[in-house]
Amino acid sequence: MQPPQGPQQPSEYQYGYPPSQPAAPQWTQMPVPGQDMQGGMGYAPQQAMPGQVPPPAQLDPSLMPGYAQPQTPPQGAQPGQMGYAPQQPQQHFQQPASPKNQYQAPKTGMPIVKKKAGRGVYIAVAAVVVIFALVAVLMMLSPGQVAYGYVESGSLSGRYTGDAVIVRNETVYAQQGVSQIDYVAEEGAYVNRGNEVATIYTSGFSAKEWTTLSNYRSQIKEYHKKLIEDATTDTKLLSLMTKVKDRAMEAQQLVQGQQGSLSSQEVLLSSAMQERQIYMKQKYPDDQKLVRLYDDENTQLQRISTWTKQYAATANGLVSFYTDGFETALNMTNYGDYTPAQVRTMYKGTVPDTGETVQRNMVPIYRLVRQEPWAVLMLCNEQEWTPVTGRSYKLLIESFDNTIVDATVESFTRSGGELLVRLKVNNTSALSNVLYIRDCQVQLGESVNTLKVPSRAIHIQNGRKGVVMSTEGGEYWTGVEVISDDGTEAYVIPENSGVLYEGLRVRLF
Repeated sequence: MQPPQGPQQPSEYQYGYPPSQPAAPQWTQMPVPGQDMQGGMGYAPQQAMPGQVPPPAQLDPSLMPGYAQPQTPPQGAQPGQMGYAPQQPQQHFQQPASPKNQYQAPKTGMPIVKKKAGRGVYIAVAAVVVIFALVAVLMMLSPGQVAYGYVESGSLSGRYTGDAVIVRNETVYAQQGVSQIDYVAEEGAYVNRGNEVATIYTSGFSAKEWTTLSNYRSQIKEYHKKLIEDATTDTKLLSLMTKVKDRAMEAQQLVQGQQGSLSSQEVLLSSAMQERQIYMKQKYPDDQKLVRLYDDENTQLQRISTWTKQYAATANGLVSFYTDGFETALNMTNYGDYTPAQVRTMYKGTVPDTGETVQRNMVPIYRLVRQEPWAVLMLCNEQEWTPVTGRSYKLLIESFDNTIVDATVESFTRSGGELLVRLKVNNTSALSNVLYIRDCQVQLGESVNTLKVPSRAIHIQNGRKGVVMSTEGGEYWTGVEVISDDGTEAYVIPENSGVLYEGLRVRLF
């Protein structure tokens, strides 16, 4: 059957509308590629019989959804003119905007759901990881579970303060029945054995003898003034008088607070006066009155000497004429025997009772401090601190002139709520700075390189502190000395060097 010739009428399917009231299912036979719709076979709706299936269609890729029809330029159109744009070659199928005269897939009525970003999934996964990590840490650190830590290197520094009592190797020399003392050596001076230190006057000596001697010397002084007034042309004597006045003025200024050494100034003044006295004797050797006054003075001195006794140094050391009563009770031979409570009593100024009987009328003449190691009894304020016996610390002694020395811990005692640390100082050159100090405030500082372990790694075995090392060959306990423990980290020193080292694993308890 031949299709009608001539122009075709457009079918209702051509514009996407279904035929009006179809009697039976219809389908459209698509034209075969290469046939002209005007000159060849056309297409028309075909009536389907009941139960009949549509004939096989000859598929044309150009009719597939998503295929873009190549544009054919109108006759006479040039590139760049309206209505024509050259099409770029298609590399793959794409979904262009469908024109009305092209087949479109019918709508299903179901909404298109767009996928959202999976942020919630990532958050959930991260939360699960964090929970598992926390559970693992809690299981490792919870008591009763086997957990391990590691040895680290650390540097520990600290400062400890407290009250202290100074102990020196000193001896006091006393005399019974002393009425007067003349000091020969200078206060705080270093003396050698045999050097004269002081002269004492026994109880048989009468103060009247001193009064007589003082009267003779006063007469000499007044006669010297008269001779000086008459010697207005003696330039040498006037120069010596001016020197004495200047030295006296300098001593007065030191007493009023000017910087300088008063003891040194006293020596200069005495030297100037002695120089003037020698010159006066040489200038007036034939003055009978002056000669008689000098003879009376010497006679009285010889009389007084019968009641005097000279003291010489029995050893080398520093000499002092000030005592406090602790020299016999507290010295380098017995300072380690005192308890914290007794040291606290001494710090308050009470001399301990040694049981020795003190003779009546005993007067201390001088004390000799030997330049040997000395000690400090420190009542530490930080009572939780555990000192290390044999370790050296920096000791600051607070006084008029702060003194810093190296001190070594000899021993320590905890008793009655006090921590007593016994320190020994080998620096004998600092003795002069603590010559007059008995009780004082001190500061003890340290800076040492140690090993650091978790506090839970400290394990007591047979009354000794140590750590349990975890090695490939098993677990072994080794003793340590705990320097400091704040509850989190403990600074330790191994009893056997080389056994414990940085990076070693230790068991936690």
